[in-house]
Formats: sequence, structure tokens, C-alpha cells
Amino acid sequence: MNEYLKVFQALTQFSDRLLADEHQSLEIKQSATQLSVDVEPCIQEIKQSALRLKGFLQVCFKDLSQAEDVWNSKPRIARASTVEVWEQIGQLSGCDVRIRSLGKQAQYDAVVKVRKSWSDKSTKLKNQWFLWDKNHQVFQRDTLGFYEKEHLHKELRNEVDYQADRVVLIMENELHLIFKELESIDIETIEFCIECFDLKSQSRFRERVQSIGGEIVSKFTEPLKYLPDSTSVKTFKETLKAPVETLVHKSKMGISLVDFEESCKVIGSIMDSLILAIFEERLKLAIQTVEKAIKFYNNFLEKQARYQQETPQQRAAEKDWIEYQRQQLREIQQYIEALISH
Repeated sequence: MNEYLKVFQALTQFSDRLLADEHQSLEIKQSATQLSVDVEPCIQEIKQSALRLKGFLQVCFKDLSQAEDVWNSKPRIARASTVEVWEQIGQLSGCDVRIRSLGKQAQYDAVVKVRKSWSDKSTKLKNQWFLWDKNHQVFQRDTLGFYEKEHLHKELRNEVDYQADRVVLIMENELHLIFKELESIDIETIEFCIECFDLKSQSRFRERVQSIGGEIVSKFTEPLKYLPDSTSVKTFKETLKAPVETLVHKSKMGISLVDFEESCKVIGSIMDSLILAIFEERLKLAIQTVEKAIKFYNNFLEKQARYQQETPQQRAAEKDWIEYQRQQLREIQQYIEALISH
């Protein structure tokens, strides 16, 4: 490329000399002027190409720096305590077993507690509006009138709001047991292993740890903030109220006991489905978190085993390759700088 640049520059110089010669004809001077104009883009193209190559060359230098950083990380990984890593894998395996067991039990307990809470509330409303005691004899009403319907509607909506808040509290308490298990994971050992890697890998691993940690804190401490299928707390409450509105608008004259009990069952079913969906999603996140930590340690041990088997001769050959490539790139860099400066 440098030779071509010199040729084009020589053409321009020869043209300039011809134009300075008063003995040359007008026609040849016109041709020389046109040639100089047309040669200039060729010179600029070569220089622009050199500038682009300079940018690409910097990427190549970064690649070699990354390779050298990986080369420097190998002894750190090889010297790390294998025993401590295996201990962490053992602890994580135990944590996985406990999370699976706790998850099933916590899910069961949450469903039972929410069902009981709603059963107590709906039974209270049923007894209040559809049963009455006259002379120590209990009578059951099959239908409420228009006036009573409005009062029941108001109370039922209030109880559903209360129940939604009760679901949040129960879920928080039950999920906290799993969250405590996740908090027991030894982050310091993971961080120590991360520090053994090259800087690029360190950044990637830390980003993953922070991302997973943030997701765990959000989803376990605020169970209804991130609901399955993008459901929000507001729409959850609205979903619970939907059977209430259906009940009220089913008949303009009143509310039957059969319809009331059916609406209560639908509300209970909605809560059951939500609890099961949340626990399934949160338990999956918890298990995947532990599995990812175990996978990280297994990959670390695999690299450690390979690096410990490398001989001094292999290490020296890799270093020589890096230095040779860097020297070649420096020669190209000098060549490009010379092009740009002309």
C-alpha cells in the first residue's frame, strides 16, 4: 500500500513540475491538471484505508492483551484450593435438597393457610346474610333481596381486598424460608474464585451474580410485585373481584345462596392458581440459582485440572506466541503510521 501511495504522490509531483514549465503546451497542462485532480482521491482513499486499518489493529492489540490476561490467570486458578471448592459444591448440593423440600412444604402450607382464611371469611358472610337464628332455631335463606344485595356486595368486595393482602403476607412468610437458604450460599468463596480469572471473565461473572442476586431479592421479598404472566397486584385484586361483580350483575333483584357459594369457590380457585404459579416460578429460580453456582464451580475445577497439567514448556510456548504476534502487529502499526503521516 505504501508503494502505491508513493506512485500516486510521484504522479502529482510530476504533474506539478509540468505545470510549472512554461514551455509546455496548454493541452498537456490541462491533462496534467485533470490527472492531479483524479489522483488526489486515490491518495485520500489510501490514507483513509490506513486510518480504518489502524482502528482494526487496535482491536487486534486488545485481543492479544486479553490472551495475555488469560495466560496470567492460569497460575491463580491452578493454585486455588480444590478442597474448598469441593466443600462448596457439597454445601450447595445440600442446599438444593433443602430448597426442594422446603418449597413443596411452603407451597402446601401457603395454600392451606389461604384456603382456611378465605373459608372463614366466606362462611362468616354466608352465616351473616343467608342464615338467621329465631328462637334458637337456624333458618336458611335461599335468596337475598335487592336492598340486602347491595350491602353484601360492599362487604364482599372489602373482604376480597383484605384477602388479597392476606395472600401477600402468607406468601412472604412462606417464601422467606427458601430465601434464607439462598442467603446461606457462600458468596465470598464464589468471589474468590472469580478473582482468579482474567478481567473480562471477572466482569462477566460478577454481572451474572449481581443480576441473579437482584432478581432473587425482588421476587422473594415482594412476591406479588413480579407475578407470572406479567400479572400485577392491581390486576390480581381485580381478578379476585371479577366473580364478585359477576355475582352482583347476575340478577338485578337479588343474590341466591347457590350463586354466592359458587362465586366464593371461584375466588378460592383463583388464589390457589396464583399461589401455585408463584411457588413454581420462585422454586424454579431458586433451584436454577443453586445449579448455576454448582456449574460455575465444576467449570472452575475443570479449568484448574487442565492448567495444573500444563508444563513450563507449554507456558513458555504460549507466552512466545503472544509476544511474536504482538511484534508482528507493531510492525504493521509502524507501517500504517508511516502511511498516515505522508
